[in-house]
Amino acid sequence: MKNLNNDVNYKKLLRAPYQLISIMVLVALIVTNASIYGLYKIGFEQQKKRLIEIVNNEAVMINMMINYQLKMDHINSPTDAISQAKIEILDKLMYAHKKFVGFGTSGEYTLGTLHNNKIVFLLSHRHNETGKVNFVPIDSQLAAPMRMALKGKTGTIVGLDYRATEVLAAYEPIEHFKWGIVAKIDTAEIQAPYIQAAIFGFFMSIIVMTIGGFVVIFFTQPLLSAIEKSRLYNRTLFNESPISLVLTDMKGNVLDVNPAFLKLIGYELDEIFKISYWDITPIKYADQEQQQLMSLAQENRYGPYEKEYIHKDGHIVNVRLSGCLLRHDGKKYIWSSIEDITEKKHFEIALQEASLVFEHTHEGIVIADAKNNIIRVNSTFTKVTGFTSQEVLGKNPRFLQSGIHDKNFYKEMWNIIDTKGTWYGEITNKRKNGEYFTTLQSITAVKNDEGLVTGYVSVFSDINDRKKYELQLAHLAAHDNLTSLANRMNFYDNLDKAIQMAKRRQNKIGVLFIDLNHFKEVNDTLGHEIGDQLLKEISLRFVSSVREEDTVARLGGDEFAIILTELKESQDSIKIIHKIIQIVEKPFHINEHCLIPSLSIGISIYPDDGENRDVLLNNADQAMYSIKKHREKKYEFYKELI
Repeated sequence: MKNLNNDVNYKKLLRAPYQLISIMVLVALIVTNASIYGLYKIGFEQQKKRLIEIVNNEAVMINMMINYQLKMDHINSPTDAISQAKIEILDKLMYAHKKFVGFGTSGEYTLGTLHNNKIVFLLSHRHNETGKVNFVPIDSQLAAPMRMALKGKTGTIVGLDYRATEVLAAYEPIEHFKWGIVAKIDTAEIQAPYIQAAIFGFFMSIIVMTIGGFVVIFFTQPLLSAIEKSRLYNRTLFNESPISLVLTDMKGNVLDVNPAFLKLIGYELDEIFKISYWDITPIKYADQEQQQLMSLAQENRYGPYEKEYIHKDGHIVNVRLSGCLLRHDGKKYIWSSIEDITEKKHFEIALQEASLVFEHTHEGIVIADAKNNIIRVNSTFTKVTGFTSQEVLGKNPRFLQSGIHDKNFYKEMWNIIDTKGTWYGEITNKRKNGEYFTTLQSITAVKNDEGLVTGYVSVFSDINDRKKYELQLAHLAAHDNLTSLANRMNFYDNLDKAIQMAKRRQNKIGVLFIDLNHFKEVNDTLGHEIGDQLLKEISLRFVSSVREEDTVARLGGDEFAIILTELKESQDSIKIIHKIIQIVEKPFHINEHCLIPSLSIGISIYPDDGENRDVLLNNADQAMYSIKKHREKKYEFYKELI
């Protein structure tokens, strides 16, 4: 794999101890003391470099974990969320640290933070028998390397560690979480082989040089093993990361990728090194990529920004990129992290479409929280009710109630919502201007996965015009088109109800069958327009001459009928009949014509003349025709006819 962590450097590292032995032998043969001193200085600096490399590797790994965790949790600034991220990352580090025994006999790396003027060590120490976390006061002379790291400094130091033991240490801050990381080894361990070599070299330089060689090998092997474990550990994090990671040169040639990136674009590992970064980037992003390269050159980093990749099979993958500029051996490289946001894009599009539907649907929509306080309404709601969203947000929808429905109506409605989850029906509310309006409405409880109500959604249609139309149809179905009096079917229905009520209350009712005398002559001589106008005027007089609880109907042509309710005696109807005759038979002046109507009225009484509708109507009709036949009087009771 063409990457910066190739085997060449590591093989060089493996050969270093043997090369060091050769140098030691050559120098020792020249002058033992100078050789030992030189070896000590070389070993000391080598240890320093190794410590710097170890602390740098661990710092890079921890920072990558921090960045990944923050991005995965979408954390920006909330303190609680960052604290949770610290805990999750620390758990992972503790798990990994258990498998890392250290380097040499005393070498280890530690992680610490500052808390209440104390340096608190977050990982267990190699030399701590109890395995518990240690701490030292900030003003103590102990833990000097960690103190420097927590001050935000990077470097090496010879000083006392937490055991008050002199150590050579490399330190570096972890700025995201205000941690410090230190890799250290006892100076005594560094000095030991060289002191031994100097003593024995004085007497037996050849023997000491041989022993010294074996000692160097003995002490470097654990360090090399630790380095190899660290390399494998970092590589594991790289390979197992769900975020796509890519290393390219400045020309866009791919040098290293992790499996997540291969999965993202659909290429195999052996294929990826044969293509360039530009092969998977649509041409339309050329200008945008140049801008990001300029940002990289100026700020050593780029992004985050969104773009598209071309998958191996040709489909488009939406991604978000960010990265930084790396320098190694005098060369520049681009390190990029790529997040697949295809599903997020699809969700955003669906959300936009839903928002368009929400705002432009012809139905009013109200969204409320679990306490039934309004959190959103659409434009149709405002159009229907007259209330703007600013006027209703945070309010309970009960402010729309018209007062027409009683408490039991709403109690039953909410009982249905609580038990079935949805209510559907008609409800009359009140607009902002006070006008009543009727809606066909549904109210649905929104529940989470645990079945708890998180809010309510109400959708309604204004059916006010439809209700008015229905009332008009109902009126037309029950009333005469010309006079607006009750028609025959309505009259029959009211008569049946009046009979049932009279039966319960033990009252009497009067049924009047009325014929307008000589009406045909009016139509024939003056025309139907005059005749229709006369019928309308007579109808108004009929209504004005009876009580509110009575019913006046036009049965057809010039025939009318009246129901007189709540009569104690049949004679109680005579006064009303006289009033009808007196009012209706007054002259009419229509289009310069003076018309004087004449009535023939037949009367039947419930229950005297019959106990059902058909009998009462038939008897009243017979009484009316008797009058028309003899023309001796204007009204006649059926019992008088008998």
